[in-house]
Amino acid sequence: MLCRVSFLCLAVIALLLIDPALGTSFGFLLSVLATLGIIVLGRHIMDWVPHPVPRWAAAGIAVPLSAQLLCGPVIVVLQPQFATYSLLANMLVAPLVALVTILGTAAVPLVPLLPWLATALIGMTGLFAAGVAGIARFTAGLPGAAPPWPEGPFGLLTMVLFSVLTALAVWAAAHPSGTIRLVLAAHFKTACVLDRIMEGKSTQPGRLRRNGRGLVQPLRRGRLRVCNPHPGRNQQWPLPSPNDPGRRPPIRPRGGM
Repeated sequence: MLCRVSFLCLAVIALLLIDPALGTSFGFLLSVLATLGIIVLGRHIMDWVPHPVPRWAAAGIAVPLSAQLLCGPVIVVLQPQFATYSLLANMLVAPLVALVTILGTAAVPLVPLLPWLATALIGMTGLFAAGVAGIARFTAGLPGAAPPWPEGPFGLLTMVLFSVLTALAVWAAAHPSGTIRLVLAAHFKTACVLDRIMEGKSTQPGRLRRNGRGLVQPLRRGRLRVCNPHPGRNQQWPLPSPNDPGRRPPIRPRGGM
């Protein structure tokens, strides 16, 4: 992955040296972020998909999702709205985009050599590009396709948080057993922290302290009193004093057992 990121950085530097105006182009920035997302997150998201799912289907989900996770924060800065069906649209156009890229790239060197073949390839490329545009218009016309989103830095930060939560949700859906283990571990840690907090509060002066017999009140006027822990009873009895002779044994009647 580091090698791919290095090549991406080298390509970005070379393009900026050739055309410095690309540094102020949001389209160039989105292209770089989309490529970076595919390089960094695409392989991991594909590994999260269960093995029974075909690899081409996993790639069809991982590639647009990884690109959208990194491009989303920049898109809301340009246009403060949330594209509800963008992931679905990207998944639908993924095969067409691949054909457009391959045919368009192949047509470029054929223009001076075989113009008629290049023209045919360019025509096929335009046909697939029209399909991409049609899918984009269809998803943009669906109800709730573009709800508003906060503007400015707050919108940027909230979209970053939403992207992180989306990645965590995808991981949790792909690893149910691991998610259950993490939830149980978090519950155990939280319970331990709460127990320590309650123990710290119970040791403070003037507060009730719990022991094996119930809630014990602090010393008041020389006497220590205990609450009965049995439900339904709220009576209080004084603890036996050191001078108490103790309870006398019961007197049995004569001739009794």
